[in-house]
Amino acid sequence: MNLLYRLETEGGKVKKILFLSAVLVCTISAQLQENPANAEVAAAAQNSCTDSSDAKAIRRIAVQWKNGYNSGDAASVASLYAEGADYLTQHFITGIIHGRAAIQAYVQRGVDARYHIDSIQIVSMACSGDMAYTVGRYESSNAGQKAMGVNLVVVRKINGRWLIVAHEAAVPDPATAVRYLDINPSH
Repeated sequence: MNLLYRLETEGGKVKKILFLSAVLVCTISAQLQENPANAEVAAAAQNSCTDSSDAKAIRRIAVQWKNGYNSGDAASVASLYAEGADYLTQHFITGIIHGRAAIQAYVQRGVDARYHIDSIQIVSMACSGDMAYTVGRYESSNAGQKAMGVNLVVVRKINGRWLIVAHEAAVPDPATAVRYLDINPSH
């Protein structure tokens, strides 16, 4: 039994999508480590898709998400997600919100609380066939408090339209976050 089949039957589509995303990221990293001359190519692959219309459509999702959220339109934000999408967040008791309707209800709570997305920046992007992902960071104003968070958004082209199939949002805790990494340890 192959691993992808087990992931789909035992853990559902989300594990399969996240697994495939991890494979895509690891493949780019491995190519970079094997041949430093590939650094420029890997950076280009990570920050764009071969089809510029796909790259624009995927980037537009972040703009539509921000605009829908800030205008109080939870339904338009939810329309950016596939019907069976998953949203992972530390701001929900189970950590996982499943399905477009539940995502809309979750977004509506933020809209009702008058939270505001100040900016969304896509840091990197990669595409492979009908799947792609973006890594980004956002800034928000929540009840007068400024916050910064990060996103991993996995999208899939379904019936000619890019839709979010998995979205993980995280807010680093400044009190416990690692501030520096020693990438050249002596040991």
